[in-house]
Amino acid sequence: MDNQIKDWRAELHNWLQNNPKTMPDNLRQLREEFVQRFPIERLADLTLEEYASGQRNSDSFCYWLEFKTHELGGIRAGTVSKFGVWWNKKEAKWAWNKALRSDSPEEAFQKLKDGLLKLIQAVEANQFDKLDKIGAQQGLGPRRNSLRAKPLYLYFPENFLPISNPTHLKNFLNYFYQQPQEGLHSPNRQLLKFLQSQPELEEFDTRQMMCFLYHLLPQGGERSLMTNSESTEELMEDIEVELEPSTVPQELKQLIKITERTRNIILYGPPGTGKTYWLRRFAEFFLSKQLQVPISPKQRRQEILQGLNWYEVIALTLYLHKQKKQFFRASELGDEPLINEYWKLTATKKLDNMIQAMLQSHTDPSVKTVLYANRRSPFLFEKNDQKQWWLTEAGQEYVEENLSEQLQEIHNPKQTAPDLSKYLEIVTFHQSFAYEEFIEGLKPITDEEGQVRYEVVDGVFKSICKQAELDPEHRYLLIIDEINRANIAKVIGELITLIEDDKRLGERNGLTLTLPYSGQKFGVPSNLYILGTMNTADRSIALLDIAIRRRFAFVELMPNPNLLNGKDIDGIQLDKLLAQLNHRIVALLSHDYQIGHSYFLDVNDIEDLHFTWYHRVIPLLQEYFYNDGQRLQALIGEDFLQPVEVDSATHKALKDLYDPELKYEIKQLAGEPFFNALRNLAE
Repeated sequence: MDNQIKDWRAELHNWLQNNPKTMPDNLRQLREEFVQRFPIERLADLTLEEYASGQRNSDSFCYWLEFKTHELGGIRAGTVSKFGVWWNKKEAKWAWNKALRSDSPEEAFQKLKDGLLKLIQAVEANQFDKLDKIGAQQGLGPRRNSLRAKPLYLYFPENFLPISNPTHLKNFLNYFYQQPQEGLHSPNRQLLKFLQSQPELEEFDTRQMMCFLYHLLPQGGERSLMTNSESTEELMEDIEVELEPSTVPQELKQLIKITERTRNIILYGPPGTGKTYWLRRFAEFFLSKQLQVPISPKQRRQEILQGLNWYEVIALTLYLHKQKKQFFRASELGDEPLINEYWKLTATKKLDNMIQAMLQSHTDPSVKTVLYANRRSPFLFEKNDQKQWWLTEAGQEYVEENLSEQLQEIHNPKQTAPDLSKYLEIVTFHQSFAYEEFIEGLKPITDEEGQVRYEVVDGVFKSICKQAELDPEHRYLLIIDEINRANIAKVIGELITLIEDDKRLGERNGLTLTLPYSGQKFGVPSNLYILGTMNTADRSIALLDIAIRRRFAFVELMPNPNLLNGKDIDGIQLDKLLAQLNHRIVALLSHDYQIGHSYFLDVNDIEDLHFTWYHRVIPLLQEYFYNDGQRLQALIGEDFLQPVEVDSATHKALKDLYDPELKYEIKQLAGEPFFNALRNLAE
């Protein structure tokens, strides 16, 4: 603990060189203006119109919380649904969270207001220990963290830190080796008391304490009450806005709840139990909030630059200056904003060296003022005797022909709506999947002249880690299908430690390692979630690398015959058929080899059932019971699997090669015999 204390104290000393111990006067005045606009004694009379957002009312209670007092704790993440009741502009009517169980917007608002008033009354009575119970039960509900916390900070800034994310509070407390209390307000008060007990923070106000905490231990997202890395409780609230709470699938609730404790999850179970389906559906819900927010011009500009390489960025810079300044020294290019912006997106250490190397290597070999021998196309630059560089006519043509779209968007980056693929990457492991595909590796690159050279190319994992690190305000997901089919130790290699929750970048024990091919420092950002699927029938869970098992939370998905309730195909009840099949499979093999419900979900008539049985179920069972016809017959019945009859002539012809052990073959049934055989199996 001593080393930890020394670390934060040294960091505090550095932080104080540029930051005050108390908030600026303009922010103090802003808080007072909020209290004057919405005095506590008037809150009981607050109307729905004065409270809610969505009607372009820049003087509403919610507008003040989210926008006007943003510097006192930002809660801009998500949508207006976080306030419980809001004006739906699209449908031109009031809307409210279904979790409030109200018949009208007025009733929903009254519940919210009553809950907020009870919280305020408890604080006034110094009943801090009752806040979490009140917040969870009285109107507001346990999931409306920002609405429960920010007003309390604004009205009582000496009693609360402007932090409402329970996960962040837990992380800060763990950093100082304090056992976090449960709830929202209790850990907030616990952290505040600890900070106030430190002599170094004696003259700090609570806002500046918050600012230092997020500087000391970045959590991803903006420094605020509520970041875009919202709590799982608030995510569940948003889901229940779209769906009736009772209809939110248990599988989805379970996954979302687990992400509160870990960023690494594996769904495992027999084939056909919906592992990939639930991960995809989870991704849609988990990322839904940020998909509603357009990509900002700054983000779009970064995306454009990420798709370029060094010589293209230098060429674009020179092209943009061609009307005003044609000639540049290499050292001058290092001061250009576009090049500096790109530099921050790369692992390049020495900018001047990189610029010089790119200029020389992409100069035509006929140019004598450049002595660099290893030149390669495209040839874009030239240098005179005064060591001034310019973009040649060929270079200008290259920019106009190959980079015109990027040039236009760099000039005028647009806000665009993101799709799921921006934040989600899906990869399927297989037996030959390697480290070079997942992390990084040397790959041959052929230039325009047919010359082959080798470059370090990022793999899928390193690529999404870089995206997530550059965009800490949003969540990123990596789904690894069939994670147990690859040699995990070879694919992930030495980076296995970096995926641990407390070893992520910005966490208390954050680590980085040097990659073998590129020599770059690499770490895994805290806003990247890794979710995998594992088919237990393909390989036993016991054989999965123990290093992986220790770093992932496991969620079992088993066959659910209840999903087939009501599916009756001419008297054959599919739920009973699946249940009987799996009872026998468990008895003959193990529960890892059961058949999932998804095999029968799309069966709607006899043709579907016949196709599914003979072309999906039977081949799977034959693989399970390979060369064991006797047990397969016990499973599916004598009607479907019959002994192969060998006549005496065949026996005589085969002589000693004949194996007297019984052989079995699948019987192709149709019509009434097929029905009867399945009915017998389902009984």
